[in-house]
Amino acid sequence: VNDVRQGKFIELELDGTDAAKAEAEVKEMCEKLLANTVIEDYSIELA
Repeated sequence: VNDVRQGKFIELELDGTDAAKAEAEVKEMCEKLLANTVIEDYSIELA
């Protein structure tokens, strides 16, 4: 076995076009609700 990954994928759609504001909102959501930051890492990808 060379690589194993397990995890969850959450996709959000936000209103607005301000990328910096959207990223800040999503980061706050991750820190407070979506990720258990004690044992989990998360990443944010804007599209």
